[in-house]
Amino acid sequence: MIFMKANDLDGKFIVIEGIDGSGLSTQSSEVLRRLNSTGNTTYKTKEPTDGPVGAILRLALTHRIDITSGTFALLFAADRLDHLEKEIIPRLSEGTNVICDRYCFSNFSYQGTDMDLEWLVEINKHCLIPDLTIFLDVDILECKRRMAPRMREEYFEKLPKLTKVRDRFHYVIEYIKNKHDANIAIVNGNHAIDTVTDDIMSEIYRLF
Repeated sequence: MIFMKANDLDGKFIVIEGIDGSGLSTQSSEVLRRLNSTGNTTYKTKEPTDGPVGAILRLALTHRIDITSGTFALLFAADRLDHLEKEIIPRLSEGTNVICDRYCFSNFSYQGTDMDLEWLVEINKHCLIPDLTIFLDVDILECKRRMAPRMREEYFEKLPKLTKVRDRFHYVIEYIKNKHDANIAIVNGNHAIDTVTDDIMSEIYRLF
């Protein structure tokens, strides 16, 4: 079981999820700007983190080191626990809202295409359930178009893999909703940036 819900804390924990190229960084930054502009003090973070475990993950994601799938999953879980204890929970406890670009749902969806989901959930059992998770659902070809200018294709960005991951995200969303009563909203991310942000904010404002 996941041990604590974010609504036990003072700040709101908001996660934005999606496959690579779906606009997570763009939307996280815009949501941060809008919330802070309305007096809702908010902090933005991301996974993998810039911490020591996150640095190893980034090396693996860009093919500079080679690790097994199981090691990948364990490193993501370790990075997440460190992230929660050092960065996320302290801010939520002091009343600051936290927006996170990726979280355990990415772990379950990316690794879950070829690993046991129950095991992935088990190694993340001390994760905090967000107050709200937004899944940006974007067409695969649109994601590839957005990623085209990048110099290096990351581990999970090949088209067949992304197709499986998108399907897996939908499965994971229903699984987590049913098992852990999580608040998850699916937002169409194919539209113009401002339109997508408006749709995300309409979900977020329900929390306040």
